Amino acid sequence: MNVADFMQWLSVARRHPLSALCAGICVVCGLLCWYIYTNMKWLDLEHKQVTQDTELAITSMISGPSVKQELAASREVTRRIEDNLVVEDNLAENLWYFYKIEQQTKAHLVELRPMNSVISDSKAYYKRVPFSIRLTGTYEQTAAFLYAIETGPRLANITSLSFRRVEPESLNVLMDLDVELLGKK
Repeated sequence: MNVADFMQWLSVARRHPLSALCAGICVVCGLLCWYIYTNMKWLDLEHKQVTQDTELAITSMISGPSVKQELAASREVTRRIEDNLVVEDNLAENLWYFYKIEQQTKAHLVELRPMNSVISDSKAYYKRVPFSIRLTGTYEQTAAFLYAIETGPRLANITSLSFRRVEPESLNVLMDLDVELLGKK
């Protein structure tokens, strides 16, 4: 390429500035893509090497098999927690969870209200989905309802709880509780 050819390219670029700008941007983007692609290949190789080193370290440890079992158990627990998270917008499924417990325990739900979620910081992985519940039944039925919430598949935090008799002579009690279920962010 000599000076005359360069001057000809320069005159074409002056006559068509938008085309020249687009061509320049395409060249820069192509170079960036090539750089990212080569970086990704290098990072992939680095990741494979670290994975092999980790596997080698675990197998060379005396407690390697127990570490693998604990890792598998923790992954299973994490999967179960993730599968049982509440979706705040899915109101029907959330309420059905409490109605299912009502059917099992024979307690009577008087009032079940979803409450506004507390705004949490952006670093939190999960959100709290609160509910206010009022139910009646015998002491055994209401205690069974409370036990079912505490031991159920969904992670629950009971923030307030109160028992009182409906009438002094009656065996029925009225239970008010506020529950926060762990939900997806």
